[in-house]
Amino acid sequence: MRYQFLLLVLFAALLLAGCGAGHPNLTTIAVSPTTANAALNQDVVFTANGTFTNNSSRDLTVADGLSWKTSNTAVATINDNGSATCIASGTVTVTATAPENLQITVNNGVSNTSTNVNGTATLNCS
Repeated sequence: MRYQFLLLVLFAALLLAGCGAGHPNLTTIAVSPTTANAALNQDVVFTANGTFTNNSSRDLTVADGLSWKTSNTAVATINDNGSATCIASGTVTVTATAPENLQITVNNGVSNTSTNVNGTATLNCS
């Protein structure tokens, strides 16, 4: 009986390790620059730096599940690489979003359903 219990515990530990348990989760995203000014048709490249539960940090990319958006696409658009383009005068909030649990399984049809972490910056278009 004790042997079976130990095997069950070992199996559960291996299952959790295989699912990515134990790795640090994303806690915050810092977007740089925090404020940018650009003329019409000018690009500004934003970067996202993630901080994790183990106090480490690194730049985030699309491979991490990072996505970008602006608060008003009539004023500025942004691509997957964080390059924003002013297309009208105004101010927008640029938001970087990534899943808290960056362990993403690719090409199996399963989406990462962990909580999202956001970071923001401001883009002034004139």
